[in-house]
Amino acid sequence: MSRTIKKTLLLAGKMLFSGTLMFLLYRKIPAGELAALFASIDFRFLPLILLLLFLNTAASAWKWRIFLLADGVDIPLRTLTVTYLIGSFYNLFLPSNIGGDSYRIYDIAKKSSSGVRSAASVFADRLSGFLALVILSLLSSVLVARQFDNLLFFFAPLTILLLLLAVLAALVKEQPVRIFFAVTRLDRFPLLTGLAEKFFLSFQAYGASRRLLAQVMAISFAFQLSVIVIVWLLALSLHAQTAFFYFSAFVPLITLLEALPVSIFGLGLRDAGYVFFFGWTGMTELQTRSLALLFFAVAVGYSLIGGLAYLGRTAQRIS
Repeated sequence: MSRTIKKTLLLAGKMLFSGTLMFLLYRKIPAGELAALFASIDFRFLPLILLLLFLNTAASAWKWRIFLLADGVDIPLRTLTVTYLIGSFYNLFLPSNIGGDSYRIYDIAKKSSSGVRSAASVFADRLSGFLALVILSLLSSVLVARQFDNLLFFFAPLTILLLLLAVLAALVKEQPVRIFFAVTRLDRFPLLTGLAEKFFLSFQAYGASRRLLAQVMAISFAFQLSVIVIVWLLALSLHAQTAFFYFSAFVPLITLLEALPVSIFGLGLRDAGYVFFFGWTGMTELQTRSLALLFFAVAVGYSLIGGLAYLGRTAQRIS
C-alpha cells in the first residue's frame, strides 16, 4: 500500500470518527432551539474575545521567539506572529488542534536552515503550554472535587501533570531517552540518534537560563488563563451562568483532549468534552453543545485571518 493511500485512509478514518461523534452528540438536539439560542447571543463580549485572541497570538509568538533566540535562531517577532496565524489556519485541515505545528516547524526550518532547532522550539512551546494548562486545571480541580465529592476530578489532571513532568525530565536528563532508544533498537539508525542529540542540545540551551524559564512559564500561564476567560465569556454570551472555577478546571482538560490526533481540528472530541464536563455544572444539554459550537465558530473565524496571511505571503513570493 502506497504512502499516499495510507494518508488518505488515515484522514478518512479521522473524518469518520469526528462525524460519528458529532452525529451522536447532536442528533437529539432540536435545530430550532439551537438556532433560537444562537440568535439570542450577547455580542457585547465579542470585541473583548477578539482582543484576547490577538493578544494570545502575539504572546505565543513572543514565547516561541524566546526559545529560538536561546538556541541561536533570530527570527523577527512579526514573522513568527504571521507564521503562528498561518499555523492556526492549517489546524482547520490537519488532525487534532496542533496539526498546524507541522507548518510552523517547516516554515522556520526554511528561514533558519535548522529543522531540528525549529522542531525543538515548537515542541518546547507546546510542552510549556500543556504544563501551564494542567497546573491551572489541578489548582481548580481541588474545588471541583470537593463540590462533587469526586476525587476523579483531582486525580485526572494530577496524572496528566506527572506524565508531562516525566517527559520533561527524560529530555533534561537525556539518559531515559537513550535507554528507550536502546530497548526499542532505534539506536541502530544513526540519523535518528543524531537528531536526538541535536534535540538535547536545544533543550540544554533552554534550561541554561532560569530567567528564560520564568519568562516562558509566565507567558504560558497568561496565555492559558486567557483561553479559559475566552470560553467563560462565550458561555456568558449564551446566557449560561456558571462559576468561573469550573472553566478553570475543565477547559484545560478539554484542550488536552482535542489535541489527540484522532479527529479533524478536534471536532467531536471537543464537543464531547464540553458535554461531559460542563454537564456536571448544571448547564443544559443545549447550552453545552451550543458552547462547543460557538467556540468552534470563533476559532474558525479567527483562523481565517491566517488564511489571508498565507495568501499575502504567497502573493509576495510570486511577485
